[in-house]
Amino acid sequence: MNETTLDPKTMSWDDIKQVLADTSLKMQENERLIKELRENGKEIDRRMEESDRKLKDRIDKLTTRFTSQSGHILEGLMEPSAMKMFQDKGYNIDRCWKNFKRHVKDIGKKLEVDLLLLDDEIAIIVEVKINCTKQDIDHFINQMQSFKEICPEYADKEIMLAIAAINYDRDADKYAHEQGLFVIRVYDDRIFALDPNDGDTMKIL
Repeated sequence: MNETTLDPKTMSWDDIKQVLADTSLKMQENERLIKELRENGKEIDRRMEESDRKLKDRIDKLTTRFTSQSGHILEGLMEPSAMKMFQDKGYNIDRCWKNFKRHVKDIGKKLEVDLLLLDDEIAIIVEVKINCTKQDIDHFINQMQSFKEICPEYADKEIMLAIAAINYDRDADKYAHEQGLFVIRVYDDRIFALDPNDGDTMKIL
């Protein structure tokens, strides 16, 4: 039946029923197409979300790897400089342990120290960061509270703390001074400077 010539006045009941049936079929087909488009849209959204998640995970992994590698490089470069800086301040530092780790299973505690500077009477623990926040400093201090318990061979030494960073976030360097830490500034991968601490009360564990 030609739709352009439809005239209800001249249509038979069978013609009208056929038109209604055809219309119903078209509406059902349209609904099916709309539903399919919606489902396809959901699938596209899901795939985009999954792609975004995978991309974010990859970026996070690369960032973590880069930060870790940069930290290890910085620690390696810091080792001879740190020894000289403290020797110039009058400390008889004669040895240094890099990436010092200790795990005591009996008490369920462990620690990791970036640099451990030693002489016969003192030990200076240096935490090396790319970016340092106040929270990093609090975490570092809290971790080192159990240093002598985990490393009893150093129980007779005065334990002092130092932080070294390329960037100090929101006066974290000032906060480190207030907490009694030595503050080392890293201006690039090869220039290190120890802040003067005249008048500061140094934290001794």
